[in-house]
Amino acid sequence: LGCRMLGIKYHSVLMRSGRVLNEAVFFAGLDDPEVYPRNDGNTYVTGFPDPPCEVEEEPGNVEVRDEVCERLVTVMGQVSSEMKTAEVTLKQACYLPFTGRKLGTPCMGLLPDHANAYVATGHGCWGILNSLASGLAMSELIVDGSSSSVDLSPFDPRQFAA
Repeated sequence: LGCRMLGIKYHSVLMRSGRVLNEAVFFAGLDDPEVYPRNDGNTYVTGFPDPPCEVEEEPGNVEVRDEVCERLVTVMGQVSSEMKTAEVTLKQACYLPFTGRKLGTPCMGLLPDHANAYVATGHGCWGILNSLASGLAMSELIVDGSSSSVDLSPFDPRQFAA
């Protein structure tokens, strides 16, 4: 299809402390794990990504490596005395989609040589943030034949042809 995709595997843990922590995102240092306190008393911690690769693991069957999860827990214990005794309630791993040619640049538009086949992928960790603008631009492209809200030319699938 011309848009080669890679995945970057991230591990994460869900930790529960004795109280609700500040509802803010912060970066803890020590290789910059990302820490997201939630208002239900859980704290989501992720970091230490694997290098980009072609994904061979099936969705729902992604291997969770305990040593990576334990590294996240250890770092949290180093930066927060409260998190040192927090219960780990979940360990998981997933892949973030990235385009093979331009890491972090999404592939969006009409697929070459395919009538009425569109793609919008490869946003990586910015997928949620960019979802509204991407969705609007893609709906304009599909309904109107072009996007008036976003210049899609840098994301054209032909730019990513192998």
